[in-house]
Amino acid sequence: MPEAKNSHIKTRNERANSKRILTRNSPFAVRESFVKLRTSLMFCMTADKERPCRVYGITSAKPSEGKSLIAANIAVSFAMLQKKTLLIDGDLRKPTVRRLWDIRQKTGLCDFLVGAAPLHLTTLKDIPLTIIPSGSIPPNPSELLSSANMRQFIDSCTECYDYIIIDTPPVGTVADAQIVSSFVDGYILVARSGDTSRVELSEAIDALRSVGGNVCGVVLNAVSRKSMKYNDHGRYDIRYGYKYQYGEKNGYDGGQI
Repeated sequence: MPEAKNSHIKTRNERANSKRILTRNSPFAVRESFVKLRTSLMFCMTADKERPCRVYGITSAKPSEGKSLIAANIAVSFAMLQKKTLLIDGDLRKPTVRRLWDIRQKTGLCDFLVGAAPLHLTTLKDIPLTIIPSGSIPPNPSELLSSANMRQFIDSCTECYDYIIIDTPPVGTVADAQIVSSFVDGYILVARSGDTSRVELSEAIDALRSVGGNVCGVVLNAVSRKSMKYNDHGRYDIRYGYKYQYGEKNGYDGGQI
């Protein structure tokens, strides 16, 4: 892992994002959904079946499916289990992670890869989650993601982190998500209920598999409450996905879910 500068997200920023970022005070249905998703991911194997997946690429068929928030909350869920987790904004065309976490630092992954700035890490105080924003928007994102520097960077990160979550652009729009297949153990495809068509989803899966991508599963996002199912004990049934319904007073307090 290269030498990097570190900073901590301020508590007020954590509070500002609490309605969107997973916490142990999030509604039960949301927490239970991510517990089930996290458990499934912990048992996913690489394409060669030699070891569990540790590096996940999060993508979608098209824009505005909610993949960046899903990527962030998957990373949070692993960190809440005290797994040392790294969240990387690999969407170098339309980055979201920096805005989602209200990170002030403007440099990031791109600047580091081209040697323009040292790597800047943002770490949470209460859980072992480290965040790397994309930084400056480059003219050649595909080339940066496929560079030897990027591959060496991910290889070095696997020595320091239990799980690495990479937010990538929609696979149906550009080839970036396919490009990272050489160092991603598995893909999670995010689909939006009532928006992503079966054809779009099928084409996205085919695109990832065409480059040897290991598609671990699909997360159905923004499902209507009317579609949610509960058993006799009030437990949430993930087969219908979930919808974000955060309250106004959920402050980030770490903890395990």
